[in-house]
Amino acid sequence: MDFRKKLKIRLFIAIGYIILGLAMIVTFNLIKTENNFLSSFGFALIIIGIVRIRNYILITKNEETITKRQIAETDERNISIANKAKSISFIIYVILASVSVIVLEVFNKTQLAMIFSGTVCLLIFIYWISYWIISKNS
Repeated sequence: MDFRKKLKIRLFIAIGYIILGLAMIVTFNLIKTENNFLSSFGFALIIIGIVRIRNYILITKNEETITKRQIAETDERNISIANKAKSISFIIYVILASVSVIVLEVFNKTQLAMIFSGTVCLLIFIYWISYWIISKNS
């Protein structure tokens, strides 16, 4: 995919964040519940959208910054570092969540333990499916 097209898609996604955030805030104000989650999350999405639009403007300011950004995103070393970081994050999450299940069971917090164990199982299931698909396509 052309890098400029990828940047433009990111701009549209950022605009989508702002629209979704505004919709969440409007919905919260129409429903008027005690839960502030919708308005807080909507506000966060608006901020994220604004920051991403600002980043888009800074990147597309001139040809040199576009080239630097493209190199940073497509360089094999950076991709390798990102993949290693994802792998380490996966391992750390599985270990911490597994330990949390044991600790929560010790303190009779079965409901929370089930949530954590479910996330670990789901994550490993997604990993196996992804591994199978990638190995078949390679």
